[in-house]
Amino acid sequence: MEQVDYSTKKRRWEQITERERYKIEALRTAGMSAKEISEELGRSKRGIERELKLGEVEQFLPYKSVTKEKGEAGIQLVYRADTAQLRHNERASNKGRGLKIGKDHKLVAFIEKKIREDKWSPDVVVAEIRKHPEQYKTVICTKTLYNYIDAGLFLGISNKDLLYKKEGKKRTYNRVRKVPLNNRSGKSIEDRAKEIDQRSEKGHWEIDLVAGKQGTKRVILTLVERKSRKSLYALAENKSQAAVLKALKRAARRVKGDFTEVFKTITTDNGSEFLDGKGIKEATGCKEVYYAHPYCSWEKGSNENGNRMLRRFLPKGSDFTRLTNKELLRIEHWVNNYPRKILGYKTADEVYNAV
Repeated sequence: MEQVDYSTKKRRWEQITERERYKIEALRTAGMSAKEISEELGRSKRGIERELKLGEVEQFLPYKSVTKEKGEAGIQLVYRADTAQLRHNERASNKGRGLKIGKDHKLVAFIEKKIREDKWSPDVVVAEIRKHPEQYKTVICTKTLYNYIDAGLFLGISNKDLLYKKEGKKRTYNRVRKVPLNNRSGKSIEDRAKEIDQRSEKGHWEIDLVAGKQGTKRVILTLVERKSRKSLYALAENKSQAAVLKALKRAARRVKGDFTEVFKTITTDNGSEFLDGKGIKEATGCKEVYYAHPYCSWEKGSNENGNRMLRRFLPKGSDFTRLTNKELLRIEHWVNNYPRKILGYKTADEVYNAV
């Protein structure tokens, strides 16, 4: 009686076992085609064809064999289960560990959006994922995410989307004990109180200028509060003391509260645009202006790091002549609402408003 309906269901997405391979060898030797073997085992025809190719070897056999001839008389291609199993094991060992991110498409979409569109760093993205583990099937570490990006596993992002990576050892600095020749009367950073150095209270700021395209005069005045890392930006038409003080007044007016509490001290460098310490005090209501040592940018490192974040949107060589106040405020808002590792992945605004 001819069998018309097969009770064996075809299994999909399951690897062929070693036991099945020996059965395939027996059926193939008996003269069955790939289609017939697939029906016998409940496997797809295409899967059996791939398996036959995996275990294919050359052997000297008489021509009555059902396998195809190849080359000289008696040399034919046949399927051998032990060969197929050996090759399968080699491929499995070379494949390495499976991706932790798996098929979590929601997580992949979130990572690509935050890095490519929102300009978040991989570390901050991972921190945000860990805050909401219930939303995703997978939780990964920062190193794993960097490895995935390096390997090109994301279609939407690559290393070009990362502004910078820390490489090598942390740079060491030597303290400089040198009085600036152009600012002998300014109060040195060495006289700054310990609570300011330790960032134990709010209201102590660092100030700097970010230059635009070479040959243009317009600059951006940047203020960063030391404890919270909150940033304030204002456009200045040039680097003159008058233009800088004008921009400083505009920035200060946007901060709520008593100026004498909001701006307790300001730390700056010895550029000619900041030598009017009295004018800076009048513009902000701060009690004291401190000057860093020459060529010691790390002494106002909060501002230097803040400027790096600003450069994500306005890289070196940008022309500030067409930059609007609205666009600059948009960048300021992004910087102040960006989660930071140094703040326990809180934002500058969250820390500033909490203290």
